[in-house]
Amino acid sequence: MRRWDRFAALNPSPFVFLLLAICSAKADLLFRDAHAEHIYRFESDQKSVEMKVTRQEVVELALYWAMNFYRDRSLEVVGLKFEIQPLRFWLIMFNKAGTNEAFCAVELPDGTIVEPQDEKGM
Repeated sequence: MRRWDRFAALNPSPFVFLLLAICSAKADLLFRDAHAEHIYRFESDQKSVEMKVTRQEVVELALYWAMNFYRDRSLEVVGLKFEIQPLRFWLIMFNKAGTNEAFCAVELPDGTIVEPQDEKGM
């Protein structure tokens, strides 16, 4: 028996704690957005976030982020909704000026933007 195998056999508790930490770190899916050739998943593992920004600040932060992320300065805010499941977050909807092409942003109550993950890259 190799040294590592003997250690693992004698001390299983570190591995149990590691397994529990991995399982408990699962992020909640807040929103899923199909856009052009991409499917974006907005996920967060922050369970309880204190409200620190005003509604106006939510819109300003999200618009600034969206213009940079989507590389489009013509985005206009068309919707703002506060969700409470699976956790509290703001869903901000945008349209490209002069079109019906929709974009979105997800922001936590403390003003943190939830960076989307592209499902193709997962």
